[in-house]
Amino acid sequence: MHIKVMEMVGESTDGWRSAVQSAITEASKTTNNIVGVEVVNFTANVENGRVVEYKANLKVAHTS
Repeated sequence: MHIKVMEMVGESTDGWRSAVQSAITEASKTTNNIVGVEVVNFTANVENGRVVEYKANLKVAHTS
């Protein structure tokens, strides 16, 4: 079995967990057999002292 890895960024206004799910949902539209995910980094956009958007950088593993 061969595993391929692609990098993605997920975004959400609801939190980091939602940002991760957003990336996986998007990847699932064009990629079959997602078998795992590694969260590489969490970041956020801030406006007026408040977090307004959460971002998660991911490595998504899938089989061919």
